[in-house]
Amino acid sequence: MRNCQLIISERDSHFAPAMRRELMNRASLIVETRSLAGCEVALAESTESLVVIEVTTANLAKVVDFLARVRERYPRAAAVVALSPDTAAAEPLLAEAGAICAFHSVLEAPAIAHIVDRKFALASRSSPSLPELVAARLPWPAYATH
Repeated sequence: MRNCQLIISERDSHFAPAMRRELMNRASLIVETRSLAGCEVALAESTESLVVIEVTTANLAKVVDFLARVRERYPRAAAVVALSPDTAAAEPLLAEAGAICAFHSVLEAPAIAHIVDRKFALASRSSPSLPELVAARLPWPAYATH
């Protein structure tokens, strides 16, 4: 599993298709969840990820608590929030809880993609898998003739 992925937590698949279009060659790094619990499971597997969380009036308090937990448990992760017109007034509260940025529309997907690119570039390299480790230590490439 990669250390860094784009985890999108939203009730309906709204931001995810826009992000897949923006990140065409890296779309396999997008993980979709439908709940904050699922988001936390995905984050536990990929601790340096960027999380996009859909904020609604129904989940606002839970998102604030979740952002605080992310900041405490996953210091190398980052979170942005996707707001609706109903939740736009909560932007300062969410920023204080730990959101690094707030977005109001899927039309802002290019800006999110820019943050994703920066996050992926800064993420630490994961340890090689056993097959990768073995392949890197095999002597054949050193003795190959061209």
